Amino acid sequence: MSAAARITRQYLAGLPAGCAPERSCENSPLAGDIYGSAFLTRPVFLGRGESNALGARLSALYDLLLTLPDRLHDGDLRAFATALGWTPEQISAALRADGRPRRLPRSARADLYRSQDGFRLLELNGGSPLGGWDISLLNRALLQEPYIASFVDEHRLESTDGIAVLTTLWRESFPSFDSATRPVVALLEWPGSYPVMETHLRRMATLLAAHGVEAVPCHLGQLEYCADGVHVGRRRIDLVHRWFVINDVATAEDAALLAPLSEAADRDLVSLFTPLENEVYGSKAALALLSDDRHRSLFDRAELDVIDGLLPWTRLVRDEKVEAAGEHVDLLRYALAHRDDLVLKASSSHSGLDVLAGWQTSADAWAAAVRAAVDGPVILQRRVRPVPEDFPAPGGGPPVPAVLTWGVFLAGHGYGGAYLRGTTALDSGVISSGAGGRLGTVFLAEDG
Repeated sequence: MSAAARITRQYLAGLPAGCAPERSCENSPLAGDIYGSAFLTRPVFLGRGESNALGARLSALYDLLLTLPDRLHDGDLRAFATALGWTPEQISAALRADGRPRRLPRSARADLYRSQDGFRLLELNGGSPLGGWDISLLNRALLQEPYIASFVDEHRLESTDGIAVLTTLWRESFPSFDSATRPVVALLEWPGSYPVMETHLRRMATLLAAHGVEAVPCHLGQLEYCADGVHVGRRRIDLVHRWFVINDVATAEDAALLAPLSEAADRDLVSLFTPLENEVYGSKAALALLSDDRHRSLFDRAELDVIDGLLPWTRLVRDEKVEAAGEHVDLLRYALAHRDDLVLKASSSHSGLDVLAGWQTSADAWAAAVRAAVDGPVILQRRVRPVPEDFPAPGGGPPVPAVLTWGVFLAGHGYGGAYLRGTTALDSGVISSGAGGRLGTVFLAEDG
């Protein structure tokens, strides 16, 4: 029995009547304000050894993604971005004109299901605009419940502080960044998204202050570019943490708005965590290229083991022959015939948006969606069936099964914490907050 299964069984066996940790989360001054009122009814557990092994596997897969421009396009990053479906405006905004790659911080969040065969990757979001950095607020709120506090102490469980992980990434990525000097960080959004995100960014600023960082929520239109660096109001910015995404760049005007920041970062006038270039490797289309059987000869046996061990069958939607289930088939016919086993996803979407589960879609609607996706930035991915876990029923009663999406952070070369979204709708195509998913968090247990 795994450490996670053992600890979960012990937790449920000792659970007292009336223990409702989700209420502690709802009533937390910070957690409730940020995450609302939909929380899992218990913490989730993971063995430390399993977390380390998962972090190492994700790091190895991320390394392979970083090599794709060299393996597929002789190092031409622009050709690689074009193959992913990026527009000329996005390529102009994100990549250097001379095609030279930037040094990219190792920051990503993998969304996974735990299946009968172990963790399987649904997507890998690269860069800095990642939800969940502040998830340790839930760990703190859960510890307000006496049973959980005593259980965590008895079993020597630990949690990961995502804000501490983030500031460590900043220091490792930029040696000049020193929290001892109280640096100023811009939490930078796109102008159109800023009104929606402002409250969240201000909460992030509150959490960062405890780590010696002065954080300024702002949007791209508020930056000023001076001879000595980048400013917001009268404050010179040491580091910019980017919250907007490549899909925010839709026009030449958008690209022009971003250009001065990219130029300032390239001239070392400000540290940029992370450049939009990072999102090249966080595209679902990049996973499709990694999964494509036509590229298997480019990888050695150990590399193929990494790919096959994490990544389900994933293909760009094209009118062509592909390998599927050991056969050479017409992709479109295969997609129509295997609707119950496939998911259609936009390659640059996030938060469960633009995802169509075949088993929840009529045959006619599925066929229309597949045909409309041909040659677009859209992927087909084989369905992963998550193994349910038991959770206390809200308000008491026997435990009920729920399935989880694990959002696991890759920080540098290892595990950087996790946050969860769960639902009792076991055949759900998407587990997201917008689709009624409940949020949760992880405590790590010693193995053995």
